[in-house]
Formats: sequence, structure tokens, C-alpha cells
Amino acid sequence: MLTSRLHRFFVSLAAAIALALAVPAPALAERLGTDVICGQAVSDSGIAESDAPDLTCSHAIVVGQDGTVYFERDADAEVKIASITKVMTAVVALENAKLTDTVTVDHVAATVGESSANLAEGDTMPLSEALKGLMVPSGNDAAIAIATSVGALIDPSSTNPYQTFVDAMNKKASELGLSHTVYSNPHGLDDGQWAGELHSTARDVATLFAYAMKNKDFRAIEEDTNDVISVTGADGAQRQIELHRTNKTLGKNGNIGGKTGSTDTAGECFVGAYTRDQGGEIYAVNLGSTSNDARWSDALALANWYYDHVVAYPVATSARTTAEGEPLMARVVLSDWSDKKLDVTVGDSSQTVELFSLAGKVSEKDDLKAVAGAVTKGQEVGTLKVYQGKKRVATAKLVAAEDQAAPSPFEWFMVHVDRLVRAVMGEPEEDQVQAFYTTPDATGLDAAA
Repeated sequence: MLTSRLHRFFVSLAAAIALALAVPAPALAERLGTDVICGQAVSDSGIAESDAPDLTCSHAIVVGQDGTVYFERDADAEVKIASITKVMTAVVALENAKLTDTVTVDHVAATVGESSANLAEGDTMPLSEALKGLMVPSGNDAAIAIATSVGALIDPSSTNPYQTFVDAMNKKASELGLSHTVYSNPHGLDDGQWAGELHSTARDVATLFAYAMKNKDFRAIEEDTNDVISVTGADGAQRQIELHRTNKTLGKNGNIGGKTGSTDTAGECFVGAYTRDQGGEIYAVNLGSTSNDARWSDALALANWYYDHVVAYPVATSARTTAEGEPLMARVVLSDWSDKKLDVTVGDSSQTVELFSLAGKVSEKDDLKAVAGAVTKGQEVGTLKVYQGKKRVATAKLVAAEDQAAPSPFEWFMVHVDRLVRAVMGEPEEDQVQAFYTTPDATGLDAAA
């Protein structure tokens, strides 16, 4: 009997283990060797694992306002982007209509379902209000109403203004170089009657959102915290609609705007714009996050990762100092003398330049030459150029750290005698410049950023 009970116990244990192994574990945030930081795969870059963002999403990108790409995860894969589609809807509407133009809600718009601005058939409103209904609660009803109303303005002779608008979306994508983006509707639904050829990439989404944020009217909608719109009903009565905001991060951790997206196929998606005290404005995209909570943790992880690696890099760094405690950047030969040199410092010893610490090693190069004649303290004697990789990131003035008089006629004569003797004796000339500046590793400054 004991043997039988033991047999049943081990059989049950084995079954339980097999069942546990068959159930997929919840997806966890991870760092991938194929992730790309500043143009180089993490696995090939020598960057520490802890210096890469920890993400659940399958596709991501971080782009600066100047177009610099700081991070990529499979950023060129063509995927569904759900309601992020509405960014293009807003762009096309703003570029083809006035904010005062009237948007009318037809039956199709009022009954589209899913995320909604709670518009009713026959409602009318200015485009400015419709765009808030589009972007704030991600209203599919507002998307169709805008497409149909603005499509009629784009081509008054069109018998299908809705399709005219969608065609304008694809035309704009082509103009912006979004070569992996196709739209088939203005809202981003991608199944059932809305299934079709619609897709984009993380890179294209970032490019589009950066473009949109240059439009002052789009930017104003993104930054508007008044989540109420006014519409006129079919009966002529006005009513206020309180909108349910989908971007839960607005005003937090530097977020100044963004657009969510979510379908079963696309997963949880977000594109956001951020700005903080240093580091400038960036656009971060995460597509295919594993849950709603993961969407927000991925978005914050991308923003934090970027800003945590922005450093105030000191331009003037030297192990030596002048007599007055300034950084001794170099010594330069005074050409009117044979035995005197001039201490050189920087015009502003507190000068810094903002750098992304993972973008490459920093180097500096001076263009100091021999200085002639009398020199006064603070006189500019050259420049110091700061590079990260091959990109020049800063220039600093190099100045005399001390006064130095020109030689008297007798001193001038003795200098030339000395040089003649050196030449006859075959003595080598001294280096014209001694450089003492150093370039610390920018990653070592991250903790102070």
C-alpha cells in the first residue's frame, strides 16, 4: 500500500511539473544584445548591460529633436500601431483645414465603437474641438468625423471624402519619407471590418511624431490639460463632453505629449515627447508592450535611460593648475624669446557641454601656435575643440593665464645669438606647444547628471 501511495505521489508530482512547464511565464523586461545604442549593437559595443534599457516591448526607439537616434530595438519591423495612427490623422487635418472649420459626425462615425469621444450622430463642432476628441480620449468617432469632413475640403468634388482623407494620409507619409508606413483608416483599428493593409515601424512613428510636434497647433493640443470639449447636437443644443485622457503620463517625468495605441494585434503602444532640465526634447516609442502597466513602465524606462546618460561634460579638465588656480591647459612657446613659455587656460573654466555619455569617447584638440609680441592676461591665443566620436560638440577660447612683456632691443639681440648657437651646436628646437588637458570618460559622469 505504501508503495502504491508513493507511486501515485510521484505521478502527481510529475504531472504538476509538466503542467507548470506548459504554462508560459509572464513576459519580463529584458535587455537584448541585438538592441542598438548610438548605431552599434549592444553585444558589439562593450557597453555594460546595466547601461541598456530594460524593456518588455518588442519594438522601440529614442530619437532626439535633431534626429539623433540613441536607442533602437527592432525599430524597422513593420507592425500594427493601433491608435497611434491618429497622429497622422491630426497632421493631415491641421494641414488641410482651419481650426474653425466645422466637423460633422455622421452615422458611421457615431457607431464605430471602441475608444470614443462620446460623440452622437448629427453633432457638429469646430475642428479644434474634434482634434481634442481625437487625441485626448483617442476617439475613433472623432477620427472618422474628421476624415469625412476634412476629406470634403481636400477635394470638394470627391464622392468619397473619407477615402480622399485616407489617401492624403498615405501621401503625407510618402512626403515625410515614412517608407514602411501604410494607412487604411484614420483610427488604427485593425481587425474585423477594419482589417487591411495598415502598418508602420517604431522609426517611422518617431519621425512622424517629431514632425507633428513642430506644428504649434498640434503641440497645443498635446499640452492642453483641459479635458472638456463643447459640441452642438443635432437639435441645436450645446453640451459639454468630459474626455477620458489616455496619456496617463502627461506632465509627469518630463512628458509633454504622447499618443497611446492598443489592439490585440498591436499590443500596448505609446509614443511620447519628453523634456527635462538637461538633455533637450526627445521622442520615445515603445510598440508591443506586454500589458497596459508594461506600456507605461517601458515608456518611462526609455525616457529615464536617455536622461540618466546625459551629462554636463567639463570642457576644461587638467591635472595641473596655473598660479591662480585656473586649469593649466597648455604652455605655448613665446616666439620672441628662446627660453620663455606662456601658461594657457580657458576663457571660462566653468564651461560645460551636454553630452550623451554612451555616444562615444570624448577627445579634444587645440590650435595653439607660438605667440609673438607682448601678451596680456586674458588675451585669446587659440581655441580648444571638443569632439565626441567624429562630431564636434563644443569650442572653447584659450587665453593667456599671465602677462608677458616683449623683449627689449638688447634681449631681442641676445635671443638671436642664442638661437644661432643652438643651430650651430645642432640642438633640437623645443616643442611649440605642451598640452596638459585631459578627457575624462563621459560615462563616469552619469551619476552626477
